Amino acid sequence: MIDLNNKVALITGSSDGIGAATAKLFSSLGAKVAIVGRKQDKLDKVAAECEAKSPHNYKPVVIRADFVNDEDVVRTLQETISAYKHLDILINNAGQSNNKDFLDTDALSDYDRTQQINVRSVVRLTQLAAPYLIEAKGSVVNVSSVSSLNTFPRMWSYGMAKSALNMFTKTMASRLAPNVRVNSVVPGPVRTNFVASLNLDPKTTWDRLVDKQPLKRVADPIDLANLIAFLACDASRNTTGSIVVSDSGELIADPMK
Repeated sequence: MIDLNNKVALITGSSDGIGAATAKLFSSLGAKVAIVGRKQDKLDKVAAECEAKSPHNYKPVVIRADFVNDEDVVRTLQETISAYKHLDILINNAGQSNNKDFLDTDALSDYDRTQQINVRSVVRLTQLAAPYLIEAKGSVVNVSSVSSLNTFPRMWSYGMAKSALNMFTKTMASRLAPNVRVNSVVPGPVRTNFVASLNLDPKTTWDRLVDKQPLKRVADPIDLANLIAFLACDASRNTTGSIVVSDSGELIADPMK
């Protein structure tokens, strides 16, 4: 049984997509959440939905931040602890993909930004949160990508970043045991604005993506939120250091079809 009642959860990248779905689900399960994103209007909308879904009418802590800036990462943890004095769960969901081809003259600057948001900010925030998570015997869930386990040349630095995130998950699961569990979820394509912003081949439509998946579906954000909630709570108390794939079967698709 998934029980998050009165747990304090910091959820990054929660103004849209998987993060927003996770914040709303956690709220509906009785958690106190801190939500983080770059766009205030989207954050306010998610916050209102979280409060409406909360059985305790908890109002989320709303933090506008851009994790390209280290100081925003530090402030995010500070504001969460200032509000709640406690932290049980950290969901590292904030992420950004690159769009520059490897041979583009601006590729390295694009690479640096991708690594900063997808890797460095996760390392920094987890390091800052660790003492509170250890005290709470809490959990961390990192949101990775099938790009970490397969080859997508157009998303080369994003795949590198998410591969690093997987290794960070495993090493921190070992380092922070037995007090803190650390796991990753690995989504395939999900119906979010993130996927829509990747500037994929114009021929790539949702219908085409659905047809490519063995399960003949593409995930909705709630599919990943459900998995994140399971890994965050005591129902998965025997699981740590796991890289858990939820990709509609993309990684096992028959390349001959």
